[in-house]
Amino acid sequence: MSAKYPLRFAYSTINWGTKCDLAAACREMLDSGWQAVELFDHALDWLGTVDHLRATLDGLKVATLFGSVAVPGSDDQLTLHKNRIDYAALMGAEMYGLVGGGRLRWRPPTAAEYSDLAATCEELAVYGADKGVGIGYHPHTGCTIETEEEIDILLNETKLTQLCLDVSHVALVDEDPVTQMRKYRDRIGYIHMKDWAKGKFVELGEGSIGIDFPAILAELESWSFDGWIVLENSRSDISPAHSAQFNADYLRGLGYSLSLPEEALS
Repeated sequence: MSAKYPLRFAYSTINWGTKCDLAAACREMLDSGWQAVELFDHALDWLGTVDHLRATLDGLKVATLFGSVAVPGSDDQLTLHKNRIDYAALMGAEMYGLVGGGRLRWRPPTAAEYSDLAATCEELAVYGADKGVGIGYHPHTGCTIETEEEIDILLNETKLTQLCLDVSHVALVDEDPVTQMRKYRDRIGYIHMKDWAKGKFVELGEGSIGIDFPAILAELESWSFDGWIVLENSRSDISPAHSAQFNADYLRGLGYSLSLPEEALS
């Protein structure tokens, strides 16, 4: 079995933590066959200069960066993310993902809170467009945007803001990932994938909520999807290295390659 279209896969640093031994984490990804990475919510002063990071990555391509936003927004928050977008552009990242803000347990967000989040995302999307970096908001349980209805609110209040659609969080609000992918096809910047079982995130194929990863990947193939698909295994029962290897083997077992074209690695 071989993929009809060469989908592009990357792996998130989330499982190692925001202040991990990044060189060791990169080596574990490379040893598992990953060739691209999403840098998950690392401070710029921790990442260091672009030259330092390139040396640390040891050949891994930076596909995307990721950060979190709060509601209400602030000028300080916008400045932080604009600096990260500048850095993403220097590293050749195509997308910058955003998640947030917080969601109160006892009521849904207000119209003002939806609008505040949309304004933050759109200002960053306009800024990123000038740098060649797309901005993808990540609908997420426990955050301002959880459901399809709320995604509609966000997209209706923005123009350049895209989605980082996470198939597990779609399933966790009892909605269908493939249906949402089709609905938002024109606004999807990139995809997050992980699985869920018994109250925790798990490796692909180990879940208990029926996420159909072959169908999701086949759908993306049918579009000739050229965005990134980021494996974002948020935690491990054994080790981050084990999960990186397990997820790589799962994708290979479906007939997909983690290899990127030479021009994509430059």
